[in-house]
Amino acid sequence: MTPTAHPTCSTPFVDPKAWEPVWSPDRTDLSLPPLTLILDPHDHAALTTTALAAHRPCAGRITVHPTLLALTGATLAHDLMRAYGKHLPAPEDLHPEPAWAGHTDDSWRNTAAWTTTLGITHLIICRAHRLHGGHIKHLLALREHARLKLTLLYHGPIPPNVQPLLSAVRHHNLDTPEAALQHLQQPPPPLTAGNYPWWQARPSFPARPEETWFRLPPPPSGRRHRWEDHHYAMIATQPPPDARILPLPPTRWDHTHPHLAPAIARIHNRIAHPVHAARVALHLLTGAPPDQLNHLPHGDLTSSASPDHGRQHPAAGLPPWARPLAQAALALTELRGYTHANTPLFIPRWEEHEVSQALETCRLLLPQPARPSSVARRRPAKRP
Repeated sequence: MTPTAHPTCSTPFVDPKAWEPVWSPDRTDLSLPPLTLILDPHDHAALTTTALAAHRPCAGRITVHPTLLALTGATLAHDLMRAYGKHLPAPEDLHPEPAWAGHTDDSWRNTAAWTTTLGITHLIICRAHRLHGGHIKHLLALREHARLKLTLLYHGPIPPNVQPLLSAVRHHNLDTPEAALQHLQQPPPPLTAGNYPWWQARPSFPARPEETWFRLPPPPSGRRHRWEDHHYAMIATQPPPDARILPLPPTRWDHTHPHLAPAIARIHNRIAHPVHAARVALHLLTGAPPDQLNHLPHGDLTSSASPDHGRQHPAAGLPPWARPLAQAALALTELRGYTHANTPLFIPRWEEHEVSQALETCRLLLPQPARPSSVARRRPAKRP
């Protein structure tokens, strides 16, 4: 994203791809839609109802009603992700809240990655008069990064610290209910054919106790990569004794398969971190263990070749349902300006428990531990 100022000897270098909550005041780029402000000081119920009814994820139009209690920069980003259908894990006794969820910029980077990947083109934010300057800065940065139409509904006076920010960008005011309704009722653009219908992933959240569990496939044959004992130790939750456990089908391309569809829907709906979602998807597709995904090259993740079951690397020809997850992980890597750009699925050790929590939330079980072969069991001990 373009920094606010041009680099000079006194301006620190900013990676043009890395996310920072910056934007360009008085931007003259006419291809960026102007900001729309709906001024509704009398708080007409019809405007809020119409704004909520304008929510059309399949057409890239999202309406957000922000959480008003303890609203921070991070919680507004979380509200956007939930509106996209991405849910953060609920803190539990065994699982603390993910570290990134309490970090404002990390939360907005994740939101920006999903926004561009899912094809979001129009954001409608209700109760905007409750947002402070920090929220508006991040929304303006997201607008510029993702080339969004942004509509803010002010049901009260604009805060004094927000007015200069809004005045610094191209915008137009709608101050009559008739003009506001006409804007909110505009038909969305037609749906782009061929996209995976991520908006249809609506499993219950949090998971129900009676949900079916699915067993991940074993990893590809080979000595270099396998599930180790410490990978199994990461999983704290086990299915109840009476749980229904099903194997995944041999081919995991068809997202309509009755065994595969619920598992895929859970991954799309219950994992808000793009890299974690992509990792869980590749665990499901291939059984690849964590160490292998940490070293997966960028080129393998972007491969669009047709499926070839003889290939050993995890992402050779991703199915349509997994491509948005991989693309979001790649987008997040660029937004971070991260040192592991060549291995976009790399996670540090302290994030492993968060991926384990994501597996549990999706009701996915690790593959059965491999048993030593009969040849290995009969191998005589070496003589001293």
